[in-house]
Amino acid sequence: MKKIKFFHGVAYCLLVLLFASSVSGASACTISEDMTSSLPLNSTEISNSDRINIANMVLAAKQWPDVEIRGIVYAGGYIRERNPKAMAAERAAVLKRYLIQVGVKESNIWVDTRIIKEPDVDDKGKATLNQISVSLVPICEGGCGRLCNDPRVTPNSKVIN
Repeated sequence: MKKIKFFHGVAYCLLVLLFASSVSGASACTISEDMTSSLPLNSTEISNSDRINIANMVLAAKQWPDVEIRGIVYAGGYIRERNPKAMAAERAAVLKRYLIQVGVKESNIWVDTRIIKEPDVDDKGKATLNQISVSLVPICEGGCGRLCNDPRVTPNSKVIN
């Protein structure tokens, strides 16, 4: 049975679109900082470890030279939670407020919410809800292709020629 993780699939598609529109020629690489996490049912509180992870992601992204940071927030409410649509919206709001607090411009934050109908399956075969996800990507004037060969940047994928 083929399982596709929603957050990862959407993040991948957004990254492909971002880089396809910003890279000239046939050279490309992907640059991002990413995290996904599960929360206790009916909770909108982001754990301290997730907050630290996000703060470290922002610190790493701030090392990208001459770019702004795009924050992409995905938040879900599990169908078996109380009012899953409201849970997703509140989780997204909490993440957005935190990203602003750690230095991402509000105008550079995209938010997407969803209702989770079935849990995802992690690498160990265990069911997981992954109600929250944050991706940080560079916003580059004139394209981000120059970052692919910058020694200060560690791409998630290699250059394609």
